Amino acid sequence: MDQPPIVDRSQAPDPGAGSPDVPIDPADYYESSLWRWRGPASLIGGAMFAVLGWLLIAGVLAYGGDDALANARPSDLVQILDSLETENDRLDQEARRLQAEIDTLQSGTSQQALAQAQERLESLQILAGTTAVRGPGVRIVIRDPDGGIDATDILDAVQELRDAGAESIEVAQRRVVVDTWFADPADGEGPGVLISGELRSSPYTILAIGDPQTLATAMEIPGGVADSARTAGAEIVIERRDSLDITSTVPLSTPEYAEPVQPQ
Repeated sequence: MDQPPIVDRSQAPDPGAGSPDVPIDPADYYESSLWRWRGPASLIGGAMFAVLGWLLIAGVLAYGGDDALANARPSDLVQILDSLETENDRLDQEARRLQAEIDTLQSGTSQQALAQAQERLESLQILAGTTAVRGPGVRIVIRDPDGGIDATDILDAVQELRDAGAESIEVAQRRVVVDTWFADPADGEGPGVLISGELRSSPYTILAIGDPQTLATAMEIPGGVADSARTAGAEIVIERRDSLDITSTVPLSTPEYAEPVQPQ
């Protein structure tokens, strides 16, 4: 009996290797998987794949899109709308309340700032001597018939009153401010004291606004102003007043060289 020929399969080409030397039978290609669907079957399969793809895309868009309310039921939409209107009303009320608070704060701040500015202005006017003032204090009268009182004695009285807390001082109807100075007159000008260049003679009336008790005590300390005046042969009378007026003022001058700077 003849034996069948022996074929060496180790030398046969690998069908999956895709060697260009071995052609692929078209019949074998169309027999694989999807290509087995022919005619109407292939159309149905394509339609199924198209529908599946559309469903996948629609699901992704519905999940990640912003229009989530499009799939809500009408009853759900009504409830959502009612809740939004309620929240909108609440926010409107809160906005009106906050605006009212802002108006109140702004109004209060303006009034407080105006009051503080007015107080500051009045304080500066008092310190500068540009306005008349009234308040408790002392009235001091020095009578010097022998001319024993000089500018140093008057200056000592003013400094003692300032140290005791006097807020406003007037000497012989002349307002005492930061640039007020005292000097003795030249020979032949007569007895008296020069106050910022103006000659004032006895009696010297000094008005000082502050705590009456403190100011009077400062004038009467041993070896102080009252003792010095009496030693010079003058008579000094110190009266405590619950209210007295200082009506003398000085004109407000504009500085020629100095100008304000912002603090650093």
